Amino acid sequence: MESGLNGLSFSQIVNTALFIVSGFFFGIFASRNSLFSVMNLRKAFAEKDFSPSSVFKIAYSILFIALAFLVFPSWMASRTTAGAFTYYAVLLFYFSKGWKNFSH
Repeated sequence: MESGLNGLSFSQIVNTALFIVSGFFFGIFASRNSLFSVMNLRKAFAEKDFSPSSVFKIAYSILFIALAFLVFPSWMASRTTAGAFTYYAVLLFYFSKGWKNFSH
């Protein structure tokens, strides 16, 4: 006998809902910090400042962007596709929205 929604148990429904909520909040965090990383990269290359602290900021910014757009979503997709989809949707939406405000 099936239980829940489309044969899912209550714990599976709650688990999926929690992954979707976490994907939403991680997406907001990642989009905000990705914009900060892009701003740091643009500022460092515009000023042509390659001091040790600036190189560290550049490396951190590139690492964060790679983690936010490639590593974390692939890790999350291996756990749940609903959470990964939510993460990518929120990340791309808020990143593009922030990019428009940042560009002007």
